[in-house]
Amino acid sequence: MTARAALVVLVLASCGGRDDAARPLTFGGDRPTQLRAPAKLTEGKRYPLYLVLHGYEGTGFWQTTHMSMNYIPDTHDVLLLAPDGTTDRKGNKFWNADAACCDFDGRKPDDAAYLGGLLEDVISKWPVDPARVYVIGFSNGGFMAHRLACERADLVTAIASVAGHASSTPGACKPAREVHVLQIHGTADEYVSYTATAGGIGAEASVMQWATSNRCGSARTEGGPFDLESRVPGTETHSHAISGCPANGAVELWEMRGARHMPTWTPEFLPTLLGWFADHRRS
Repeated sequence: MTARAALVVLVLASCGGRDDAARPLTFGGDRPTQLRAPAKLTEGKRYPLYLVLHGYEGTGFWQTTHMSMNYIPDTHDVLLLAPDGTTDRKGNKFWNADAACCDFDGRKPDDAAYLGGLLEDVISKWPVDPARVYVIGFSNGGFMAHRLACERADLVTAIASVAGHASSTPGACKPAREVHVLQIHGTADEYVSYTATAGGIGAEASVMQWATSNRCGSARTEGGPFDLESRVPGTETHSHAISGCPANGAVELWEMRGARHMPTWTPEFLPTLLGWFADHRRS
């Protein structure tokens, strides 16, 4: 073997069969964000894509850190996006999700178009499983997750909204198809109330809005309880799954009894949440 041939073999071996070296990691145009991917991709495999949306005043990195999600691209073989919202005049980042939250300056950025474009771009350039495109949002990001489910059901498989409400104008939510919806909410939330207020329609009404949209029944199947919030003693989280939902439109509420707006998650939270998503793909 010549020295040049040996060098070619060495270079090819160092690539390890990966075909993702030329794939972009930066998306979003003038609002750039980084895609996080597994260190090594398996040829022919398609990967779940998670979009994580921060709350008002937060950032994408803060949100994935708070939910212990920074390492899931490698530990769970997934693709992860955690973009930042627009900055308002107070210097706080927000999503223009709903009249109730949180475009306080009236800037009206089209975040549904921005986030939908992110998903489309990543799906076109990376081996994404279109049956497993998931959105997780906290607070203002939870409101935005609901809006994405309304406006981009063609892309979104399932959402989990933590302390965020569904649309304050239900008639404006016209999803192209069913979306799996998980509402996670503390009953003692001091900022985004569990019950209906001027700040939103409430957790129960959010669930029923999607149950109606997905043409579910009215009965509930009780599950859990889980211990997801470390500051509340015992197993505070009770699940309520709406019965009679279609195969691609499950609707569920995780009622965190006694939990406040900003949970301190137990180690059980992330695997329980990711397990729920794993059970809810598009058939």
